[in-house]
Amino acid sequence: MNLLRPLDRYFSVNGLRLHVLDWGGEGRTPLLLLHGFTGHAHAWDTLSIALQPHFHVLALDQRGHGDSDPADVYNAIAAFDDIGGIVEQLGLASLVLVGLSMGGRNAIYFTSKRPELIQKLVIVDIGPEVSKRAALAPAGPPEPDTWESIEQAAQHLYRGNPNPGIHYYRWVVSSSLRQRSDGALVWTWHPSVKERRSQLDIDWWAVLRAITPPTLVLRGESSTVQADAGLLEAWADAPGERQLVDRDVRHPVVEDLLDLVNQGLAPLDVGLARLTLEQVLDLGNHASGVDALLADVRFEPRRSRAPSSGCAT
Repeated sequence: MNLLRPLDRYFSVNGLRLHVLDWGGEGRTPLLLLHGFTGHAHAWDTLSIALQPHFHVLALDQRGHGDSDPADVYNAIAAFDDIGGIVEQLGLASLVLVGLSMGGRNAIYFTSKRPELIQKLVIVDIGPEVSKRAALAPAGPPEPDTWESIEQAAQHLYRGNPNPGIHYYRWVVSSSLRQRSDGALVWTWHPSVKERRSQLDIDWWAVLRAITPPTLVLRGESSTVQADAGLLEAWADAPGERQLVDRDVRHPVVEDLLDLVNQGLAPLDVGLARLTLEQVLDLGNHASGVDALLADVRFEPRRSRAPSSGCAT
């Protein structure tokens, strides 16, 4: 059954209370969405609605984000335990895993350790290396500690990246803010995600090469996060089925992924048959008919974009 609104489900994993949005669809292939740093499960709502008729869509608020508890540690190994606990308590034996940015790193690590659980892996704008440009302050005025209104926060994000439009930002900000006891509006992520975030000494190239399930990488060509050097070579050397899709967008690209879905998926400008979202996810059967990495795949360009900032990284 397709739900009008997702169910709020809570699970205890190693003492942490984690929140999952469940869009229904028992009997369909489970699809778990992992948001980016300072994001939240509701950031996927529009995509979830588009995927709902085809998958059992689940979106996790990762530790310290959204309605999940804050924690003492934030890294890929801790996230591995969280994801594993959620998958086990949901009783999922096989699923499609989709991760954006930080969520993509967590998805990569989880898949490398538990490949038997993953039917397909979709990585959105992240890889084994992160560009030094990602650490630079975003363009535009600095972000205040608190917001006076949804509109103020939406306008701030809109100035950083005018697409997909102010109406989108008003909607996404409405689920990205919480009200403190003093009445001030702040982002839903807990301050500890920035204070306690750690970068472990993980060989991400080795982790990447260890992935065996069919994998789709969506990369923003103009992204300030994705490092350029070596990704194609590393991915081409990896075992199994691989496909890299570049799009002329900036990080985060989740809004542009929404564009593709809402339009029935834009055609791929590679002289191949037009692909539906299900076909893109189903790489082995429909995506290209070839085993090699398609390094020249490009989505049909739509419009120019400016840098993004705020809660959807």
